[in-house]
Amino acid sequence: MDYYDLLEQHAASHGDSLYIAAHGREYTYARAFQEARGFVRPAWAARFPKEYKATVLIVTSDLYHQLLAFTALMKAGQVPVIGHYDLPRAAEAQMVERNRIAFVLSEENGTWTLRDGCAPAADGKPAPAPYQDVCMGVLSSGSTDVPKVMYRTYESWAGFFPVQNERFLIDRQAVVLVEGSFGFTGNLSVWASVIYAGACLVVSDALNCRQWLRLIDQYGVTVLYLVPTKLKLLTQYLDAPHDTMRMILAGSQLLGAKTAERLHAGFPKTDIILYYGASELDYITWLSYDEVLRYPDSVGKPVPGVRVWSEKGLIYIDTPYHVAGLAQPCTLNDAGYFNDDGYLIFEGRVTNIINKGGFKINCTKVQNAIEDLDGVVETVVLPYDDQGRGQEAAAFIVVEKDPAVQARFTKQSVRKALQKTLMRQEIPKKIRFVDAIPLNSRGKTDKAALLRQLEV
Repeated sequence: MDYYDLLEQHAASHGDSLYIAAHGREYTYARAFQEARGFVRPAWAARFPKEYKATVLIVTSDLYHQLLAFTALMKAGQVPVIGHYDLPRAAEAQMVERNRIAFVLSEENGTWTLRDGCAPAADGKPAPAPYQDVCMGVLSSGSTDVPKVMYRTYESWAGFFPVQNERFLIDRQAVVLVEGSFGFTGNLSVWASVIYAGACLVVSDALNCRQWLRLIDQYGVTVLYLVPTKLKLLTQYLDAPHDTMRMILAGSQLLGAKTAERLHAGFPKTDIILYYGASELDYITWLSYDEVLRYPDSVGKPVPGVRVWSEKGLIYIDTPYHVAGLAQPCTLNDAGYFNDDGYLIFEGRVTNIINKGGFKINCTKVQNAIEDLDGVVETVVLPYDDQGRGQEAAAFIVVEKDPAVQARFTKQSVRKALQKTLMRQEIPKKIRFVDAIPLNSRGKTDKAALLRQLEV
């Protein structure tokens, strides 16, 4: 079983139903199936190995075409992985070689090209995928230039869909909105849950809050999936209630009580679920709107069937829903602990904890303290090297657009306000006010872009 099979099943049972709306175009299940069935050119098929599966990297900025090629390559018996279309060519070449990707299928100006990837195997044949029982590859979701390819069986996601879709309110009638590339594993996972249910997916190709709201109203969106950074941005544009929304999904970062309350005001009939997950695994913990308000520093309780615990300050996970070859249990080197009520308090990556002369500074704690200040929309706190004297913390702050609010925010006023909740050593040494937090195509904070601002 794979996702092409699901597409075929839905095309047969309700082919006239809307499957995807993207780039101002609409695709029914029947149309998408027909296009996927005939997508692989005979010349490409002749180059693909018949006796084993090879990895094929898909590179295109057209979001519907990403999924079209993804499902079609499954039918062709290969292992597709959707690449980051904005990845520099040199980094792409490194990724292809390091991950032994046999082919690169790219689209430019409407023309598809299949080219060889890494050097062939010793026998001169295309390099085989490292796992032959898988149906797809996914990319690591970090901010590094050379992502890692990880491999998934169909069951490693679909095995959890019955529980996940019930909790997320994704059924045949659902209309789900996502933004950005399906090279971002979070978006791809949501698409997989949508096609599993035979629902409708609406895709935005721009970081544009007004466009998102237009699409929500146009299609009657019932489920919204965005990372917290984008949800925080969206709250600045919610000037009227949107009553079709029933669920907001957010992951990868903490959401915060203030953002949750603003979202609930703009989408009054919705629940909000914040989750903690990873590309290597799947969903690990989750919590609802009411729980976010009670425990704003938490990422919830373990999802059904997954065991989570804290040991020496690190979070450990034991789950059946993981990429191929990943031993269980494992840790992602995230720091955290469980509070007395059984909720996981997320403290961020170990690399986000600064050791300053023996005093540990948790960047996530500092970030939460700044975001609690009235008038702050979003904050990112990062460690930086302080001219050979060790690491310090830098805060990048987005405040509300109201001129009166912006006028009262200075570096001095922020430091004074933080003295009420943070120790002197925890207050960031550098503070920068920015118009927006830069993101990469994976929906992640572009940390390198922020740190470059410290050099100015």
